[in-house]
Amino acid sequence: MTTEELLARVPIFAGLTRDQITKLARLVVARSFPRAMVIMREGDGDAALYIIVQGQVSVTKRAPTGESVELARLSAPDFVGDMALLDGMARSATVTALEDTECMVMSRQFFFATLRNDPEIAVAMLPTLSLRIRLLEKRLMQFSTSEVNRHSLA
Repeated sequence: MTTEELLARVPIFAGLTRDQITKLARLVVARSFPRAMVIMREGDGDAALYIIVQGQVSVTKRAPTGESVELARLSAPDFVGDMALLDGMARSATVTALEDTECMVMSRQFFFATLRNDPEIAVAMLPTLSLRIRLLEKRLMQFSTSEVNRHSLA
């Protein structure tokens, strides 16, 4: 499968044209991560998007209590690092390979250089990014409700 075909399967790029996918395909670099390797750590400053081509990762976040809470398990064609790609801020979660994992990595610097020439790429990505925020809000509400119920039972 070509890089363009792989990128076309990634939900964040679903609204892009073939030409836009080709532009982005020029930006990615293949990276391999062995099982149990931390791909990105919460708080790190690396601003890149990681697209899972093969393998599975765990996304975790440190809770105020200090414990690590798993937020998601992802596999191809999922992606991580979209927030840091867009805002350049520190990583909001830790991502660890659960098995040998292959990713395509797109740096923020090259991504933004491409957006300057074709801003419609960003516009096409917005529906997927909005959906991810809505799903996160839903999960937070479910978590909050379960926390309230757990404390009321105690």
